[in-house]
Amino acid sequence: MKSIKSLMFCVIALVLGQLFQERVFGAQEFKLPKPGLTGKMSVEAGMLKKKSVRHYSKEPLTLEQISQLLWAANGVLPVDAMSGATAKTVPSAGGIYPLEIFLLTGNQTVKGLPAGVFQYNSFNNSLLQISESDSRAALAQAALSQMWLAAAPAVVVIGAAFAKTTAKYGNRGIQYVFMESGASNQNLYLQAEALGLRVGTVGAFDDNSVSSAMKIPAGVSPLLIVPVGK
Repeated sequence: MKSIKSLMFCVIALVLGQLFQERVFGAQEFKLPKPGLTGKMSVEAGMLKKKSVRHYSKEPLTLEQISQLLWAANGVLPVDAMSGATAKTVPSAGGIYPLEIFLLTGNQTVKGLPAGVFQYNSFNNSLLQISESDSRAALAQAALSQMWLAAAPAVVVIGAAFAKTTAKYGNRGIQYVFMESGASNQNLYLQAEALGLRVGTVGAFDDNSVSSAMKIPAGVSPLLIVPVGK
């Protein structure tokens, strides 16, 4: 009985997460290419090579690369044949999945995408535009004036709706969310290495300023900033 209740709670959490995204989204949707499930680099090689960098070329990224990165950060896995439950690329306490992933781009810095701020819809593997402005410079300013961030062709921001997890686990849920953001960040590093890309991680920023610069939906807090480029 306990396992059935847990499964039902996970399903409800996923449905609520999808409804949350649909409620936030209202702008143009950009469908991303289907992410690949096999690569040319081993996990061990990715861990050996991974590093944080602060300098990126001006070469634009592709939609295929963006799709693969965002899927690694918080993508949906095939439905479990036995339970019928949906899982994601990162482990989540109680199967709640509170993470929300955002992407910032400039003019022609990602082929096929306009400048703006986008929220990743993991269920559809798509991006929905929540701002039409190139907000990379404003984001860099909010990150304690680390202006090198604005030079990255794309910036991934890992955020979370803490209330989803704390509703079940109380204050302990805050720690669980931070654990999940760390797993998402590590996935981004390994996936970037497999794609021949360079990334970094920034945790020093003013939360309110970042949320304002990106127009992050209410109830979602920014946790990590991850610039991406070549």
